[in-house]
Amino acid sequence: MGKKGKPSAGKAAAKAAKKEKAEKQATRKLTKQAAKQKSQFNATSSFGNSKLNGKKGAAAIGDDEEDLDALLARYRKQWEQEHAVSEEKVGGPPSRRANATFTPCPLGNDLYLFGGEYFNGERVAFYQDMYRYIPEKNEWRTYASKNQPGPRSAHQVAATPAQGGMLWLFGGEFSGARQNAFHHYRDLWAFSIESKAWERIDTKLRPSARSGHRMTFWKHYLVLFGGFIDTGVKTQYLNDLWIFDTQNTFKWTEIKQNDLRRPPPRSGFSFLPCPEGIVLHGGYCKKYVKGQRTQGVALEDTWLLKMDEDLTKLDWVKRRKVGYAPNPVRSGCTMALWQSKSMGILFGGVTDTEADEETMETT
Repeated sequence: MGKKGKPSAGKAAAKAAKKEKAEKQATRKLTKQAAKQKSQFNATSSFGNSKLNGKKGAAAIGDDEEDLDALLARYRKQWEQEHAVSEEKVGGPPSRRANATFTPCPLGNDLYLFGGEYFNGERVAFYQDMYRYIPEKNEWRTYASKNQPGPRSAHQVAATPAQGGMLWLFGGEFSGARQNAFHHYRDLWAFSIESKAWERIDTKLRPSARSGHRMTFWKHYLVLFGGFIDTGVKTQYLNDLWIFDTQNTFKWTEIKQNDLRRPPPRSGFSFLPCPEGIVLHGGYCKKYVKGQRTQGVALEDTWLLKMDEDLTKLDWVKRRKVGYAPNPVRSGCTMALWQSKSMGILFGGVTDTEADEETMETT
């Protein structure tokens, strides 16, 4: 401040700059308004001229129709290029990998493998290839197109015989070669057994991003439960239940229930459809206790999700342990339904044991 009551030169300059900026904004606003009025006038004049000059107007409409036909042709060609599927017979099985999906064809004896990851001790690679195995011929084939899910592992695929046979994929994870950060997917894809083409299914409401979840079909419902998301600071395990109607609504519905009446959060569990609903067994989670190291926990509980066809009654029922459960307790095992015997067959899995405070051994 200079003399009392008079602003300094710096303050006066700032005030002048502010005034100049306001004048420029007002000028731009008036220019836009004038341009808008001009375009509206031209559009009105053009419409009037086309009414007065019938032949000229008809010619203009004809040009528009030709332009639309050309545009539709370009769109059609682009769609065909993006959805074109290449098929190749390969000399042997896929490269070694973990956390891929290997799904029986719902119609026939073929098996379909998608994705997975391989860690060589230093770097990890993720895959997005689709393989078909034909047991009768001991033959492997691959299918690829521009329109297909990105590279991932720990996703889920469920099969249905509807619509000529479909494989439905949701979620999974991806990381850089050094595994410094993870990306979890929340996309839903459908693979046609007939056309061998993928289609992405986008909906406004859908499950959150995750991997390690489980998903299966019951009737025409795609049922998803649990999984985890790694935020980089903490791994959050989930126990939400979602159902996607593949026949009527093509929408996801979250089934909200009291935590005390549903299985605790987990990943890597078995999820097996049966006539009454879906059986859940085992899994893995981590316990976070303040002031203590994080502890991994292998679960051995069994639950039945009782369902009816119109989804009016959905209840979790914890089953009593009868007979001898698999020992040791494990997660990540495979469980398949032996339908004629109403029996589930379990194989494999993993168990972690702490050798000391710094190391973990897996068997």
